[in-house]
Amino acid sequence: MSLAIIGKVNSLKRQREQRRKRRQEKLNAQGTVPYAKYADDPVGFCSEILEIAPTPEQISIMESVRDRPITNVKAAHGVGKSLTAAVLVLWYVFAVGGVAITTAPSEDQVKDILWHEVRKLYDKHKKKLGGERGVLFVRLSETARAWGFTSRNYDVNSFQGKHEEKMLLIEDEADGITEIIDDGFRSCLTGSRNRGLRIGNPVDPLSNFAKTCKKDRHCITITAFSHPNTAWAYERCADGVHRLKPEVAARILNEDGEIKPQDKWDEDLPRDVIPGAISIEWIETVRRDKFENSPFWISRVLGEYPEDSTDGIIPLRLLRAARARYDANPEYWEELAKRYTWRLGLDVGDGGDPHALAIWRGPVLYEVQIHPTKGDLLDTDRAADIAEENMRSLGGHCEIAVDSTGVGAGTLARLIKSGRLARACRFGDGAKKPKLYTNRKAELFWNFREALKSEELAIAPLENEDYVFADLAATRYTTNTKDQILCEPKEKTRSRWVEALTQKQQLLPYQFQSWKSRSHRHLRNTKKRSLGS
Repeated sequence: MSLAIIGKVNSLKRQREQRRKRRQEKLNAQGTVPYAKYADDPVGFCSEILEIAPTPEQISIMESVRDRPITNVKAAHGVGKSLTAAVLVLWYVFAVGGVAITTAPSEDQVKDILWHEVRKLYDKHKKKLGGERGVLFVRLSETARAWGFTSRNYDVNSFQGKHEEKMLLIEDEADGITEIIDDGFRSCLTGSRNRGLRIGNPVDPLSNFAKTCKKDRHCITITAFSHPNTAWAYERCADGVHRLKPEVAARILNEDGEIKPQDKWDEDLPRDVIPGAISIEWIETVRRDKFENSPFWISRVLGEYPEDSTDGIIPLRLLRAARARYDANPEYWEELAKRYTWRLGLDVGDGGDPHALAIWRGPVLYEVQIHPTKGDLLDTDRAADIAEENMRSLGGHCEIAVDSTGVGAGTLARLIKSGRLARACRFGDGAKKPKLYTNRKAELFWNFREALKSEELAIAPLENEDYVFADLAATRYTTNTKDQILCEPKEKTRSRWVEALTQKQQLLPYQFQSWKSRSHRHLRNTKKRSLGS
């Protein structure tokens, strides 16, 4: 191709771009939008302009936002909720010609989830949409634009005062939005053409979003089993649990009961319709690792809120609050923890259940390890090996408590013989306050509950966090005729959860109480020395 022809082609491209810009400037000046015919058709805008085939659930969300003042959506993991919100942002700017404002609890959630989807969609269709974008904004004109902000950085007044004739407000990851921010959200939705969308995973049953969803009879729930990637493979069984259809399981499971890679499936079987969305493999991995009816399963797979039992001695919400407390100020908790030695708690298994090792420092829980057992008479020695290896890695200067009931006695004896600072913990012993508690276990668990409520401790990131929390939250309590608090037996907890829980987290309350008692003695001694001087 000659240089003259290349030059002419480039000139024509520049002319087309200039004409496009002039048309855009004219539209902006007139306050019009390029796709006004889709102002009442978000589904058409999605499929015809953005070239996305929406799922039935996404269609129901889009139509609800079009028709209702406020739409609440609680959804399973990976079902396309953020993509749906991104489509609605662009629809509202380029078809409705209004203002769209989005928020989420953290900067990462705003920038890397919803607005990541907005940027991808806009960049793919930039020429046909027009306007401009930044990391957290899209702008067609002064009256047709969108932006996102972090709710954590704002108070109720950040929403107040934002009133437009046509306005869409979106709370993404709505489960983490505080009530004060939500009050501002609602205060803006005063106009007849204003719309609001709250959307997120249902995690915290006491969140403001949970309360809102409970009151809303039009609340939309999206489960993992209605998604096109998965719906074909599952059926609801008599016990209410969705499981693979027997004929499907026979063709996609390997000899170990795991899902084969999709390229190993028979050619006639459906593959993922939407790459990157929820998959059969993910669901079955959660079923295996997190178990059915766990809070993780209920929230991320069923799209429902897990319930804190009213008679649960350690509510799930308090455990999650302790995790959030660490993340909110890790430097504070790390500095506080450094004042104390490491403390370990070991519950020894015997083949029927695993070993569990908890690692504390001061008021911070750092780790909970779960180790499988073999039932070959050497499990007690292996438990001692695990404990010693961890104590060496922590510098050697630490103490350990061992549940010495049953098989744990042998592990405790070996640790003492090897010179470790080890002591026994017996949950069946009498309580220090027998008028209040039936035994030491009930007393320790109740004290742990109160410490969580008073925000005395924090929980660092745990590798198996959901498992540990579910295990702790599963234990229920009641009172007897003497008004003493008693914990239900482990066997009863296990019977409710089938094979889900091991009930191996008993030493967490013990080790916390051990630290708290020593901490209080330290404070008393410090005060005495101060008075003496």
